[in-house]
Amino acid sequence: MAFCVKKKNGREYACEVTSKWNKETKKYDRRTKYLGVLIDKETRTYERRYNVDKPRQYSLNPQAEQEKLILDYGDTYALRHVLAQSDLGKIYLSVMPAEQDTLNALLCFKLLVGSAFDNASVWHSGNYSQVVFPSAQLDGRRVSEFLKRLGAEGIQRKFFEAYLSKTAGTESGVIIDSTGLPNEIDVPLSQFGNHGGESEQETRLILVIAQQTGKPLYFRVVAGNIVDVSTLVTTMAELSRLGVKSTFALLDGGYYSEDNIKALYGNGVSFLIRMHSGRVLYKELVRDSAAGLEVPQNVVRYNKRALFVERREVDLWGNKGFAYVCCDIKRKGVETDRFLLEALDDKLTDEEIADRLKFKGKFVLISNRELPPHEIIPLYYTRQSAEQLFGIGKSQLNFLPLRVHSEEALRGLLLLNFMALILQSHIQSLLSGKYSVEKAMAELANLHCKIYQNNSCVIQELTKKQKEILSLLKVTTPN
Repeated sequence: MAFCVKKKNGREYACEVTSKWNKETKKYDRRTKYLGVLIDKETRTYERRYNVDKPRQYSLNPQAEQEKLILDYGDTYALRHVLAQSDLGKIYLSVMPAEQDTLNALLCFKLLVGSAFDNASVWHSGNYSQVVFPSAQLDGRRVSEFLKRLGAEGIQRKFFEAYLSKTAGTESGVIIDSTGLPNEIDVPLSQFGNHGGESEQETRLILVIAQQTGKPLYFRVVAGNIVDVSTLVTTMAELSRLGVKSTFALLDGGYYSEDNIKALYGNGVSFLIRMHSGRVLYKELVRDSAAGLEVPQNVVRYNKRALFVERREVDLWGNKGFAYVCCDIKRKGVETDRFLLEALDDKLTDEEIADRLKFKGKFVLISNRELPPHEIIPLYYTRQSAEQLFGIGKSQLNFLPLRVHSEEALRGLLLLNFMALILQSHIQSLLSGKYSVEKAMAELANLHCKIYQNNSCVIQELTKKQKEILSLLKVTTPN
């Protein structure tokens, strides 16, 4: 291999010349590879241009370049290209184009590290992020100011208009659920709420998920003292104003109320909702079905579980509805065993024991759809996608604790969290179940690069797993 210079159209180009022996011609075949525009003939420095990266300078003279630092490379490289190749990249770019480096760097930090933003600048200094997002402002004060700007109402509306137009279409089946975000922030959104029998100061996060894909669609926040039942109409109205008509709603039991049921009927929205066990109708349905529920014709298979399901017509405040009384056999066994031991200790009467046994393992689903019992269970359990996303947000993306000191920054932080959750969900779908996002990013973080004085980059050899992950993500293997 040799280095040479060739002139073309008045410009000098660095070339790499290789010779290979040709057995047929008994001569050396000479091949010339153009490397880039020549910058300095003495140091053999040349410049290359790429579609994605900014121009980079390289040298064939090892004495001309001194190693400057070693960076974690593969994880940020992959995230950056996943964004660039999807609609998400364009949507995120439209939100705050002047501060795109800061936004992208924080998104990468969220997915890859997830700790307090005080650590973001330290991570940035040892990661390829500093090369591809050079304008990112990641010290504590700058991040706080950025979150306030991201939390502006105009910015949030702009994001959802762009995102929903690409994701939801004009009609969509939705899953709506909520979770508490405990905090001690002194803002109106942080109030004492009572959920699940526990009282704590929190902000309530309402998440809307696409029923068919299980991907996040929309979120809103309310004060912790606002109960779920009063938020449904507003949530669906906001979706409608953003151009998304909800045709079907899968809801948690906290949304069951006369006003909400009437609103769903009035707006022509099909729904499926779990009824709380404290409702009078729940107790009547379970007692009435006790004798005829657990019979062979009511058996429904769901995955590796067997349930009994019976459909009954009910009146929902003047509207025709359907109740699906269900018995989870496995859960019934566990609950029955625990109850009978407690009943003996509490010296309950035979009549009390017999009545309470009717409710073990039972739950009731309410809908305005008349569906076959074998379809209602799989439909209901798509709700698990909401619980999974909340779990991912709180554990892997570290939604908690909330460390901000103003309502604007809180809204900005929650939007950043939501954007990270969308990206995480997109990456998980690309990995096709072969790797978790956490595992894939940990593998790619072990791919390092060396940066030299003139900012040239040499990437270390890839492992078999790293190549497989990049292939699943449809990201070109770095050369």
